[in-house]
Amino acid sequence: MQRVRENSLYRCVMWRRIIPLISAIALVAAACTSTRPLPPEFEESTTSTTTIPLGESATTTTPTLPPVEDREVGTVTAVTDGDTLSMLIAGSEAIVRLDGINAPELDECWGPEASALLAARVTNRELVLVAGETDVDQFGRLLRYAYLETDTGAEFLNATLVADGNALAVQNGGPFQSDLKAIEARAYQSGKGMWGTIVCGDGEAIRADRPVVRVGEIQFDPQGPDDDALDQEYVTFINEGYGRVSFSGWTLRDESSSNRLTFPKNTVLAPGDSVTVVTGCSGGPPDSIKWCSDTPVWSNGGDTVIVSDTLGNAVIWYTYTGE
Repeated sequence: MQRVRENSLYRCVMWRRIIPLISAIALVAAACTSTRPLPPEFEESTTSTTTIPLGESATTTTPTLPPVEDREVGTVTAVTDGDTLSMLIAGSEAIVRLDGINAPELDECWGPEASALLAARVTNRELVLVAGETDVDQFGRLLRYAYLETDTGAEFLNATLVADGNALAVQNGGPFQSDLKAIEARAYQSGKGMWGTIVCGDGEAIRADRPVVRVGEIQFDPQGPDDDALDQEYVTFINEGYGRVSFSGWTLRDESSSNRLTFPKNTVLAPGDSVTVVTGCSGGPPDSIKWCSDTPVWSNGGDTVIVSDTLGNAVIWYTYTGE
């Protein structure tokens, strides 16, 4: 009987020691669980003109420069913003828009930083330029992929800007779009540059973790001509967290520099709730938000849905490759 009591006492003491340990392990596990939504997987690919460096940094592998006959060389004289350069090419001034990418505008979160970092990197430097499928944009700027000579070889500047979180990749049908988008996915998941959770505004006042909201559904290519189907084009967001999430004053955008929507006041999602944004002025659920855009927003060929908080910090990043 004495032995039984001793064994019972021993088990009691051991459980008192084990229970706090189990609780501590549970707390650590909970603290280590990230609320940041994972980006989709992308296939890494190479092109016939250059091997795009993939991985955590776009400069880890030296790309092969295109043939000499496909190049032009110029010197950067000034930087307009994070993706636009003034250059001297063959004795003439030219404005060069880096192709396949889009940096934040100067009045947007991380826009001034992206511009300053690019200026520090390339001002008064010589670049090797290669034209894409389109020679100039609608503003008459030269559309170019740029290579910067370094001590270790050539650096694909467009990819570096995306890898550092200073620009996003644009799915414009260019030869490098899938590679650049894969680099962007890594930059987002790593919180580089504009993809950091507290890069804009007072860091003291911003949550370090993104709320658990995601794209639940997107209809980017409804039946019929695109311009006639604006009321059937939409994107739906869902709150998968345990608390209420206010979208009030947040911004919805695509990969372009122009499409922007500000969520109206009192746009609040309870756990499990969803909200739909329709591109046109009608359609969708009764409580849907109407963008009332005159043209389609979400590209059939692939696009990225980005939602930023009132200070400009990215909350949602969702990309699709289209048809």
